[in-house]
Amino acid sequence: MTIAWRDRLILAFPFIAVALLAVVTPSDDGPTICPFALFTGTACPGCGMTRAAGHIIRGDVGTAMSYHPLIPLAVLAIVGGWSWFALRLTGKVPPMSQRTLNVILIAATIALVAVWGVRAVTGTLPPV
Repeated sequence: MTIAWRDRLILAFPFIAVALLAVVTPSDDGPTICPFALFTGTACPGCGMTRAAGHIIRGDVGTAMSYHPLIPLAVLAIVGGWSWFALRLTGKVPPMSQRTLNVILIAATIALVAVWGVRAVTGTLPPV
């Protein structure tokens, strides 16, 4: 079985992302690239996730959680999705049903918006 270059890139991407986040430390001093934050002046539901990922890769879970409390679930989703993709390429698991995928995406969206709402009300949104 031949693996296409696109599939190889998808398989390599998490390792590339971890290496980049281990070398480059996202900080509050950098430019804001979030379109929502640029237009509204307030953090979006996902703001802080990249900085949180950088800290969790370094083992600083407390700081990671302060940037975004859903970072453990994001890591779990990335590892799970990558694993499913790798197993799917080998034919060991069937394709995920559209219904299952929709449930996962809707649940993630609800969690992001709920956490964002709580953080907005409590004044704990990350800096923009």
